[in-house]
Amino acid sequence: MDYSITVKHLDVVDSTNRYVRDEAVGLWRERCGEDFVAVTARQQTAGRGQRGNVWQSQSGCNLLMSILVRPGNSLETKEQFLLSQAVAVSLHDAMKCYGIDTKFKWPNDIYVGSGKLAGILVEVDYSGAFVEQAIIGIGLNVNQTEFPPMDRVPVSMKMLLGRDISVEDVLRDVLCNFSHYYSEMRWGCKSAIAADYKALLLGLGEQRKFVNSNGNAFEAVMEGVEPTGHLLLRHSCGTLSRYAFKEVEMLLK
Repeated sequence: MDYSITVKHLDVVDSTNRYVRDEAVGLWRERCGEDFVAVTARQQTAGRGQRGNVWQSQSGCNLLMSILVRPGNSLETKEQFLLSQAVAVSLHDAMKCYGIDTKFKWPNDIYVGSGKLAGILVEVDYSGAFVEQAIIGIGLNVNQTEFPPMDRVPVSMKMLLGRDISVEDVLRDVLCNFSHYYSEMRWGCKSAIAADYKALLLGLGEQRKFVNSNGNAFEAVMEGVEPTGHLLLRHSCGTLSRYAFKEVEMLLK
């Protein structure tokens, strides 16, 4: 059983995540009995990414979307990273339809080679031991070919394929895949989603260079990711350490 999605399209908004949070009650009421809601925008004036980064996008060129989900008692707070994993695997499967092979850079970036294709931002509200509500922001470079200077080298579907891509088609493909994985997650197939994410994790089992929140660089082997989202790194001394978001970042250069 796959879940259906009500989609609301906006022209310009500061942030789809902010819009969904402010309008969550109304959006949920208007979903016509369907299981969750997606909001897209042609342009964002203040899009946000992980680590406080700004997501910049040319109007109408890319997929800018936020999804509102309320998983009830099917997702515990300690399992919240499954939402990020489900979205990442959904994006990977959607890109495979276009012949694009992606990898996941922990925690929430989608890469092709050394180029960043997409980013995910998940904002979670809790009710006791369970996730009450989550807003999942997705920014996917589709037809943009010129980008402002930034630390991470961007890439788009058009740059990879050499042709324009229908943003509407990409939206349909992403939502179709997410509908499937969200259904799998709610019906208990959580380990399969986590395994698919781990298999596509950039740098898994490799000696890589990282930098911690203090700016200190070190090398370690990436061993996996916990359901909480903590990254597991094996240091040269043999110690296995776990890192939360913003505590460490893998360097690609």
